[in-house]
Amino acid sequence: MTPFSNQQGHSLQDTLFSLFMVVVLCGLAASAMQGLQTSAHLQTAAQDLHSAVLTTRTQALRLEKRVTLCAAAPSSTNNPALGNVNPSVRCHLSSDGPYGNVWRQGWLMFEDDNNNGIWDEGETRLAQHETLHRTVSASGNATVNRFVSFGASGRSLALNGAFQAGTLTVCERQTQNSNGWRVVVNAVGRPRLEKLNIVECPS
Repeated sequence: MTPFSNQQGHSLQDTLFSLFMVVVLCGLAASAMQGLQTSAHLQTAAQDLHSAVLTTRTQALRLEKRVTLCAAAPSSTNNPALGNVNPSVRCHLSSDGPYGNVWRQGWLMFEDDNNNGIWDEGETRLAQHETLHRTVSASGNATVNRFVSFGASGRSLALNGAFQAGTLTVCERQTQNSNGWRVVVNAVGRPRLEKLNIVECPS
């Protein structure tokens, strides 16, 4: 007898079961990787938004004038008078529709010379952020649903001059009871970043 005469091959059933286990493990690994990527996108977006709010306050103190951060919106018209400023981006307006998730479209930071919370022709743009990843939702409550503004003293300001406190929420779109982030702007104007569970994230 040869040394291999007692060895038995794998049956078709064993082979299929092994392939099934490989597929299941690959699926679990892919799902875990996707979850990690989404978590990274959320954290990056939240940190970027928190940094933008903080920088807006710093610029207001430095320039000793009102500086505003607004949710961006694509512009349907080009205005050559804006010169080298990107004409395809502007602040989100009430005429654009609901404010839900508008911060996902990115944001603009500018010197708000006429104190109206909107980037107008002639006002200096200080920074711009691109649209967030498609899995990310970013929205503000009623007081900061389209802009956050700071006066020369670094205090957050509504259009009428009262203090502007509110929260900006960053979470995974169309999910429930999942981890998310909040940028909280208090009455003094100092923003802070918090990680918490979001009951329902808007689309």
